[in-house]
Amino acid sequence: MNEFFIVTGWITTALELFVVLFLLYCFKQHRFDLFFGGKKTLKKQSDHELHSCFLASLAVLVFYTSSSSLGTYILSLPFEPTQMRQVYYFALVCTGAAFITVLFLLHVIRGCNFSASTRFISYISFMLMFLNFSQLVLRGYLDNDMLYDVYGPFVVIGNICIFVSLAKYPFYRIMESRLAKGEI
Repeated sequence: MNEFFIVTGWITTALELFVVLFLLYCFKQHRFDLFFGGKKTLKKQSDHELHSCFLASLAVLVFYTSSSSLGTYILSLPFEPTQMRQVYYFALVCTGAAFITVLFLLHVIRGCNFSASTRFISYISFMLMFLNFSQLVLRGYLDNDMLYDVYGPFVVIGNICIFVSLAKYPFYRIMESRLAKGEI
């Protein structure tokens, strides 16, 4: 079952990278603004939504990749199982809190509004962080495996929901442009 979770993680990372590259390709005219733009580049609500989606997809890609690498590294350390669980879940809780904080700060610095998909991603990330905290307490300190069977599938479903939420905006924009051109 662990192999399934590892493969699903790599597939999710590849798809999230695809969303970031796709946003950069489709919105060539905004490429520089997506990375370095400020409030002056946000003139319409669609600009806010584009920037918010880009910030969310970039943050998800960076934090998902770094947290999975960190988790793999922690699992390779020579700790006792209880200590390893404590360090592992604590690192995941900290990474989740850092992700939500960075996503919020990027939006504040950029001066753009949260899109609906970014809010949804934040809520799912908060739930995943809470699940990791629950695992830290249950498995790390109480040595209780009550949530062990639910943990893996819940994380995979959460990551898939995050990807779908990220991919929704570019997909709708493509469909809008194709409908406007009369291709569909």
